[in-house]
Amino acid sequence: MTKLKPSPMLNLQPLHLVRLDLIRPNEQHHPEHALMLADTILREQRWRVPVTLERHSLAVMDGHHRLEAARRLKLKLVPCLLLDYSQVEVSAWRQDSQDYLVTPQEIVRRSASGELYPPKTTRHRFPSPLPDCDISLSLLGLEGSL
Repeated sequence: MTKLKPSPMLNLQPLHLVRLDLIRPNEQHHPEHALMLADTILREQRWRVPVTLERHSLAVMDGHHRLEAARRLKLKLVPCLLLDYSQVEVSAWRQDSQDYLVTPQEIVRRSASGELYPPKTTRHRFPSPLPDCDISLSLLGLEGSL
């Protein structure tokens, strides 16, 4: 296990509005779950939980289903928390994880190449709970509906 450098509570970290087209997934998602999230976000007209990204590559650490929900809603911007791997523990999540190399370097490589892991392959553990946010979809450039 890697020793993490001390970091402030995540709820004290600033949120960033990142252009949707710049965010790099590294895992596939379950379409039905992404659709359900998109429906909830559209109905509430609010974005509640940020997507967590590796700050330099913009690789998704947590939030592949939320990212797909943003795509389905055709948002221009996504609320994100930018971290680095010195603040986050990463491990394999799947039972067949021995079939997949799960390291920060491999995650970033897959996000750059588009070679996606199956859904729920990686597990990122954060030093504190992710912050809630309450952002109107109108601020995120909502263009369409489901």
